[in-house]
Amino acid sequence: MRFRLVLFLSALATTFAVGTTASFADSSYGDKAVADDVPTFRLNPYTLEPGCYLAKDLADAHVDFGDTVKSAHIQVRPRANFSVDQALIPGKHSGYVVYNAFDTGTSATDPDIDPDQTGVNLEAGGGDDVEKRDIVVCISDHEDSGQNQPYEQAADGEVAATNRPIIQPTLAALGVSAIEPLNTYKLGFGYSIERWYAPHMIADVPPFTLALTDPQGFLKDANGIFTHVFVKTRAEQPGVRRINDIDDFGESFADPHSEKSDHGQPEVFNVMGDAQAYLHNSVTAPDGSGRGPLGLLTFSTEGDLPISWTVKASLAPERYTRDVDLTDDEFRAWEKSWQAYYCGGPKPTMPLAPGTNAPAPRASTCVVNPPPPAAPAVTNNTTIIQSAATVSNRCVSGRSVRLALSKKAQKGAIRYVGSNGARTVKARRSNGRLRATADFRGVSAESGTYAAVSVREKMKKGGWRERSLLLKLC
Repeated sequence: MRFRLVLFLSALATTFAVGTTASFADSSYGDKAVADDVPTFRLNPYTLEPGCYLAKDLADAHVDFGDTVKSAHIQVRPRANFSVDQALIPGKHSGYVVYNAFDTGTSATDPDIDPDQTGVNLEAGGGDDVEKRDIVVCISDHEDSGQNQPYEQAADGEVAATNRPIIQPTLAALGVSAIEPLNTYKLGFGYSIERWYAPHMIADVPPFTLALTDPQGFLKDANGIFTHVFVKTRAEQPGVRRINDIDDFGESFADPHSEKSDHGQPEVFNVMGDAQAYLHNSVTAPDGSGRGPLGLLTFSTEGDLPISWTVKASLAPERYTRDVDLTDDEFRAWEKSWQAYYCGGPKPTMPLAPGTNAPAPRASTCVVNPPPPAAPAVTNNTTIIQSAATVSNRCVSGRSVRLALSKKAQKGAIRYVGSNGARTVKARRSNGRLRATADFRGVSAESGTYAAVSVREKMKKGGWRERSLLLKLC
């Protein structure tokens, strides 16, 4: 028999549900599914996933403790027409532990707690006392074939909702500013949708769906699926809260406690994707706040690279995080493709950004360029590169440059040639980022010489990668 969730709600819980719908119209769209007025991680009880409730608000569920407050028991009363499929057990001073199987006496790994059964030994994390009033249960019918388990365990007592979009940022356009004295570049972004909301299906006979409850989603299609989602700007940090962050290389040297994330990038994403989302000249938020105009990201020098855009929906698992970046190598390849085009090659495929021009042809565009001066032979592929504008006078470098690795790097090192020859420096974590220092003090070189630093990083996904940076010696 199909269960009717509304019958199990107390009058208080019903009031909560009504308030949630009304809240979609306000502009404080950050991480609404996470409570922001408590010292430990808690879900917002007004916006729980479909079929999930505070256990204390279900008339036919009873929560008690075992011999101590370290362990909770959840009982479903006889003749109740629902079963508990998932329980989130919070600690008084810690987050949740997710239970998808239960010790009911019938089985130590029962997939649900059926009527007249009690799930026992439900403990909080780290030996903490259980916070009884904040226990969350997710329910469905008595069938074991289709369980209502919308949450998964995340790090540090957090929980993530698996029914969230995966948004993949993309590079859309690039060009040189048409205002010649500025000598700047303009970069545009877009995005595609790798995964969208799915219907919240209950495997009853026949199966049926429950209304989606993500407070960041809005506007629904004929099937009740959100067509848009808010992802408000926020710097990239570990955890299940949202990420909408644009970074450039210069931020590696800035105060990590005051990182800028908002560069005017989109905060509203739709199911169809938008390959030119960050090219629109005038965009206002759906709530009428008039956040626009949104436009293009401007960067001044090649030293600003890499530039990246990282996005993750609120309460989504960390593995849903996606990014795109424009690296120094990609930028140089783009410029080289235009020089080749001027010599009769194919036209570059990346569009020019609005209000920009292609790179100007070089005087020697169609002449085979001589190779750069020979670099010293070192075993670690670190090279010294002479600037095209070098002069004959020599100087001694006094530079020591502290570099920050990618936020997603788990470990890494830098390699360069210092005053004592080739060096490898292991990166160490400081202020939440891996950092390493390239010490060029005492290096004698021609004025205008640049040194190449090889940065090797092991990423959270994708394994090892290597990139090069050019730093002026003196």
